[in-house]
Amino acid sequence: MVATSKMFCPKCGKETEEEGLCKACFEERYVVFEVPQVVEVRVCAKCPSYKIGDLWVDTNIFTYEELAKKATSRTVRLALSVSKEVSNPQVTVVPEFVGPQVLKVRVAVAGEIAGRQVSTEADVEARVRKETCDVCSRIAGGYYEGIIQVRAQDRFPTKEEVNRCLKIVESTFSRAAKAGDRLAFITDVFPLPEGADVYIGSSTCARQASRAIVDEFGGTVTEAPKLVGAKEGKDLYRITFAVRLPAIVAGDIVRMRKQVVLVEKLGKRVQGVDLATGQPTSAMEDVKLEKISDRSQAVRTVLVSGDASSVQILDPETYQAITIRRPAFLKREPGEEVWAVKTPEGVFLLPGGSRGKE
Repeated sequence: MVATSKMFCPKCGKETEEEGLCKACFEERYVVFEVPQVVEVRVCAKCPSYKIGDLWVDTNIFTYEELAKKATSRTVRLALSVSKEVSNPQVTVVPEFVGPQVLKVRVAVAGEIAGRQVSTEADVEARVRKETCDVCSRIAGGYYEGIIQVRAQDRFPTKEEVNRCLKIVESTFSRAAKAGDRLAFITDVFPLPEGADVYIGSSTCARQASRAIVDEFGGTVTEAPKLVGAKEGKDLYRITFAVRLPAIVAGDIVRMRKQVVLVEKLGKRVQGVDLATGQPTSAMEDVKLEKISDRSQAVRTVLVSGDASSVQILDPETYQAITIRRPAFLKREPGEEVWAVKTPEGVFLLPGGSRGKE
């Protein structure tokens, strides 16, 4: 019977199962990782954000416990230093509360050193401190980089228009906030008889929102920067974005080129219905428009008769039968009521069942 040779650790002399240092001496020789015994974790007392270094990080976490654990895990991982001799390191960080503002964090690192598997654990104490983040501090202080002034040309915007503009601003800022712009917040909104003033934290978002309003409604936007100071050698400006909605609104009846058009939508293009033919029509936003009436001026009248190309209706003012071109949208039968509007260009029927609205 052949005796098997035993292996001993060259450092401590203990019997080992493999050549070289025993497990204890091997792990004593090599430092797998280093981590502070105590770390400080800072979370915002007002919003779901935490601080890493000099930067505040937004999250979608809305409970203190989960926010603190998230911040603790990130803080510990950044404080952790794994030895360069460890290949394929696998790091595990498990934080657990042991007090209202104290967490015990079990840190484990596994990997290979010189072809041998290593695994080491350590405990870290995390102390959570509540602060007010930079954004919440700015909001509380009424900080703003710009103002969006919503107005209209030669008129006051309607309540519906102002509300829609505010929705566009809110939507733009919501998307920017989700994309990581921490200044994407609305500081204040001041409704005014002539429109609204919106004070906002990010001039970049204010520019985007202003352009989005003009894309939907048409009109113009101009910028007026004002120097308010300097920081780290850079000039600081507040910018006023003057948004002017067009004088023409949906529901107006206009001369557009050689057509009489019921305007249905404004924006990059003017869209509506040619009232003579009943066909949809459109033009670029810079087309000349002359208002000659609006849908509110429409009155009920009676469809007397009609054929494929023309119809007879009662004149809304004289009640005399008049013949006009049959618009493509007309679905009514003789004897039924229709809506008509009298303009300098003649009498026209309107689409829909109520002042041109379905």
